[in-house]
Amino acid sequence: MTGKAKAKMRAAALGGAALVLAVFAMLLVPQARTRLDHLAFDTLQNLWPRPYVPVPVRIVDIDEDSLAKLGQWPWPRHSLAALVENLRAAGAAAIALDIILAEPDRTAPTRVSADWPLSSAMRQTILTLPDPDAVLAAAIAGGSVVTGFAASHQPAGEQSPAKARFIFSGPNPLAALPDLGQGVRSLPALEQAAAGTGAVAFTADGDGIIRRVPLIVRLGDQLHPSLALEALRVATGKRNILVKAAAETGALTQLALGPLQIPVDAQGSVHLHYTKPQAERFVPAWKVLDGSADARALDGHVVFVGASAKGLLDLRLTPHGDIVPGVVMHAEAAEAAQLGALPQRPDWMEGAETLLAVAAGLILIAAAAWMAPLAGALTTLAVATLLLGLTALLFLDMRLLADPLPALAAAIIAHGITALVRHRQDQAERAFIRGAFARYISPNLVRHLLDNPQSLAVGGERRECSFVMTDLAGFTTLVEKSDPATLLHVLNGYIDGMVRIAFTHQGTLDRIVGDAVAVMFSAPVMQPDHAARAVACALEMDAFSRAYVIRMREQGHALGITRIGVNTGMVTIGNVGGGSISDYRALGDAVNAAARLETVNRHLGTHICVAGSTAERCPDFHGRPVGELVLKGKSEATLAFEPLPAGSDAQAYLAAYALMAAGDTAAAADAFAPLADSDPLAAFHLKRLHAGESGVRVVLAEK
Repeated sequence: MTGKAKAKMRAAALGGAALVLAVFAMLLVPQARTRLDHLAFDTLQNLWPRPYVPVPVRIVDIDEDSLAKLGQWPWPRHSLAALVENLRAAGAAAIALDIILAEPDRTAPTRVSADWPLSSAMRQTILTLPDPDAVLAAAIAGGSVVTGFAASHQPAGEQSPAKARFIFSGPNPLAALPDLGQGVRSLPALEQAAAGTGAVAFTADGDGIIRRVPLIVRLGDQLHPSLALEALRVATGKRNILVKAAAETGALTQLALGPLQIPVDAQGSVHLHYTKPQAERFVPAWKVLDGSADARALDGHVVFVGASAKGLLDLRLTPHGDIVPGVVMHAEAAEAAQLGALPQRPDWMEGAETLLAVAAGLILIAAAAWMAPLAGALTTLAVATLLLGLTALLFLDMRLLADPLPALAAAIIAHGITALVRHRQDQAERAFIRGAFARYISPNLVRHLLDNPQSLAVGGERRECSFVMTDLAGFTTLVEKSDPATLLHVLNGYIDGMVRIAFTHQGTLDRIVGDAVAVMFSAPVMQPDHAARAVACALEMDAFSRAYVIRMREQGHALGITRIGVNTGMVTIGNVGGGSISDYRALGDAVNAAARLETVNRHLGTHICVAGSTAERCPDFHGRPVGELVLKGKSEATLAFEPLPAGSDAQAYLAAYALMAAGDTAAAADAFAPLADSDPLAAFHLKRLHAGESGVRVVLAEK
């Protein structure tokens, strides 16, 4: 097995260890698993809310308008009695009161007569009036009314038995259900008159959202149906509720009302698949009381009576982010039970998700270890898409709640660890290459070689590049007069500064010969602004060398100026050499021309000489023309410039140069004369003119 193969196996092994830890975390940290479940199920709800299908379920809403028309809550019991009578007259199949009337009516004759200072005759007259609670009890006794009760979570005392009868298929699930304690009930007279009683208890999750509602609850040693289940029982005229539980655990699995089968979880709860808010579901209470409600919207319906008025504090949060009255949860449960539209999460689903996490993790570990990064990323995307698509398919077609997030998280963690290890391994390999070559060639060439190993081929290509050539004046004398330690100290500081500047401008170090530095731009990596980079590099090198020379002279080391030549042209670039040695080089006259431009500085008195081919490619070039130079060995002239730092004033020189270019030798000499003492280039041209030369063409017989 090769070293690279062993490295991949090590990365895969570490990824596998991460996968094992992630899977154990899924199983051992239920709080985190629950949060992921909620996120997944809420996302499914928001993407695909349950389509509203009109079924015989309505909500009579004690809304803000009803309070405005009929007065503040609580209403007198005779008003509620009228509400019940009107609903029954409209043909309601069941009337479920999501209201707990635990105290006597405050308008009862006995209470009014006791609270007010009345004459004996008046008190006796008031006591002859009907008791509102008795009036409501009589209305409830008319049939088909279900009263609600809440759970106090206090220790259960003596409990009223459920009016429904439970028939068990399998063990009694009482012990498997949480005990909600004592019930908070309506007045005994009202409960006794009712056809059924049901629990209105449901508990929000930690984030305040109601995702599940219980259909069966435990109060002490008794089972009771929920308000929704009891309303369905009364509406269908059934007496019995069939309770199915697992033989091994006693956990609930299903409830049945005749042919209506309702799957539940082990706590007797159902997951709600919410619709978006539906105005059609609601009938204002005031319309029922004044007789203006459409009887067709109530006839044969299960009617829940509840409150949406904000002041009554019965508002709940759904996974859609909607704030709805609590009675909506009962109505949603009753609707979905009749439609068979309750999502299920079978006991085996968590085990299936764990196996899926292992399978997905192994696939992504293999992708990270043995595939290129892009292919690994695409594989991760494909696995994620598959998991999410499978989840959506199960939800939409089979109403199964599957959570892909734990599996996806575990798989991605394993993939990430594997990919990180492979990345570190690749980085170590690249660091070895970089360490082996970076001290000899520029960082951008190293990066190019790392990213494009095919560029190491001996073959080349034609490309336009720019070149910077430097030379340190007086270096030979320095070598002869300095001891080796001093010489290397001075030279290394100089070379280090020059190379650092070249690298700053993304230049490629072509070679160092003694004190001379050769830098090329746009090779091996193409740089559209290579000419501007070369000029900027030359200016910064000049500034550095001037400061360095001053510092060395203060230390007693005699250094001369740095002369710099810059040229642009077409060259052949590529690796020069054979199997035993290879050197990345640029070949062509443009390289030689840059070297010659460097040497002409000593004749011109300049530090930098830039070819016109370079200057014309620099949109912001700032400098002055040197002349049309005929370099040694050349027959054609090269227009050359001296670049100047930003802000330099060259107007006087340019005026004199223009006169010289126009052939006005005398006027040009007069214009150059005042500049000659402080400007070596002006002195050079003045000397030429005095020697009888004219124009800007300069023939250089020497290097």
